[in-house]
Amino acid sequence: MGPVMLILLGLIGLVAGSFATMLVDRIPDKTPLSLRSHCAHCGHGLGFAEVIPVLSWLRRRACRHCDAPITVAYPVVELATAALFVAAGARFGLEWEILPPLVLIVAVVALSVIDMYVYRLPDRLVFPSLALSAVTVVIAAFGIDRPSAIGRAAAGMGLYFGILLVAHLISPKGMGFGDVKLAALLGLHLGWTAGSRYLGWSPVFRLVVWGLLLGCLLGVIGGVSVALLRKGGRNVVEDPEAEEGQPARLLGHSFPFGPALAAGTVLIMFFSDTVLGV
Repeated sequence: MGPVMLILLGLIGLVAGSFATMLVDRIPDKTPLSLRSHCAHCGHGLGFAEVIPVLSWLRRRACRHCDAPITVAYPVVELATAALFVAAGARFGLEWEILPPLVLIVAVVALSVIDMYVYRLPDRLVFPSLALSAVTVVIAAFGIDRPSAIGRAAAGMGLYFGILLVAHLISPKGMGFGDVKLAALLGLHLGWTAGSRYLGWSPVFRLVVWGLLLGCLLGVIGGVSVALLRKGGRNVVEDPEAEEGQPARLLGHSFPFGPALAAGTVLIMFFSDTVLGV
């Protein structure tokens, strides 16, 4: 894919990132979804100039109606989504194959941010993302004339879901059921990556296992880092189980695992050739 198309894909990614911020704002509070943007604090409708990705935040970092500050998380989410869209374009090109990864990127960016803020992976976002992903997988599979990839995507979904379901049954506190449901979404896309690019069933198993292992590694690194920062007085991610006034815990603290699993899946999806030695 040429630089012009990558730039265009990046711009599309900024818009998709703006949509992801809307999901982050409205999904946890069960606010109705609509294309009409409004301030999360006062509810006042926003004009076109106030919703331009990144630029609107740089121009004014507070709502002009209620003067409530606008967190830097908005442009960060938009830029992260745009960067991932460009990475997907560089990896898969402007082909049918890119459709499922783009859906996954928007879904996991929104879900990861929600999980970091409220320690939940809402069904209201997980299940629609899974349904839309399944539709794009079917469309893309016929687009590249490889319908067998649909079965491999389904196998990846079942495998990842099954592994985390067992982990949840063994230790419900250690592995929340929200992560199990997220695994179905992640496994579907890892299975799609295997089925759309490689032959046989072995790549499905290997990509799912590597995605899980990398996600767990990132989760351990993230959890330990957050615990050390909390111990040092910097609570970068709020612990909903922490009692007010109590000293930060180094061990046994709560930490959202969904973002790590999502990051592991996206990285394995982008570097699947390296993982499989192709």
